[in-house]
Amino acid sequence: MIQHQNILTLAGARLLMATAAPHTFEAVTAVFECDGQSFTARGKTILCEGWKEIDRKYRAALKNKPETDDADSDTEKTLPPFTEGQTFENPAATVTEHDTTPPKPHNEASLLSAMERAGSEDTDPDAERKGLGTPATRAAVIEKLVKGGFVERKGKQLLPTKDGINLVCVLPDTLTSPQLTAEWENNLTQIAKGKADPAAFMEGIEDMARELVKTYPFLSEADKGRFKEEKPELGKCPRCGSPVYEGKKNYYCSNRECSFTMWKNDRFFEERKVTFTPKIAAALLKSGKVNVKKLYSPKTGKTYDGTIVLADTGGKYVNYRIELPKKK
Repeated sequence: MIQHQNILTLAGARLLMATAAPHTFEAVTAVFECDGQSFTARGKTILCEGWKEIDRKYRAALKNKPETDDADSDTEKTLPPFTEGQTFENPAATVTEHDTTPPKPHNEASLLSAMERAGSEDTDPDAERKGLGTPATRAAVIEKLVKGGFVERKGKQLLPTKDGINLVCVLPDTLTSPQLTAEWENNLTQIAKGKADPAAFMEGIEDMARELVKTYPFLSEADKGRFKEEKPELGKCPRCGSPVYEGKKNYYCSNRECSFTMWKNDRFFEERKVTFTPKIAAALLKSGKVNVKKLYSPKTGKTYDGTIVLADTGGKYVNYRIELPKKK
């Protein structure tokens, strides 16, 4: 019975709302001046409650809540009546801190939609294509960005990589703005209508390419540094304290004036049939020694457990020695 009553109440309330007066309001932007500073408040002033008054009372009755506890967020944006030039004496004021929320990352669908709309406001309404790419190529463009390492997938999200962000930073604004695509589409539309010269259009593109190459012949040293490969640091150089990185054939100090280098094919490790791994190198850099099992002895042909010690004397080559466990 209660369910039937609620349905009848809803039907009656909707009928009353449909025949009630319109809900009218005035959009308000209020600018306040205080001590030389401007503060802006945006909201609306209700001119006539209309059908929303019935809706509010219906919701309050259905949920058994007071009318003031309205779930409609419009009440939070309602401003009291103001008049131009109105002044306020000693108004209460408080200072609060808030954090802004960054835009949500794109997913496949939202990025495709953004590409479709990009630059549309600057494109001729009669243009054959709008946005970036075509419906057939937009998905392929995204895949190319992913394969090129400029975008990465994280779940359903598409996130720019460090290289992607750096590429946008160094490219001229002309090439990264969708307005360029819009301009070209407008020119192509005029060419299709016979109102523009295709040769002149191509000459314009060639001139722009020459000017870009002339203006941006090379990257600055600061911009070159953006694209340096980030290598994990294995430890600190025992000679100068600079970071040590792994190379193709060695572990080297990043300080060019320092000659500290540990070679992966060092005879010391090859004779003992030990692969000089990054883990061993990191341990040697951290504590100067590392415990290794099954060290091969060229004299006996047997294996044993021991500790490899970094015995660096500061010379051209790095030396190592073996410490055997003390007998009990």
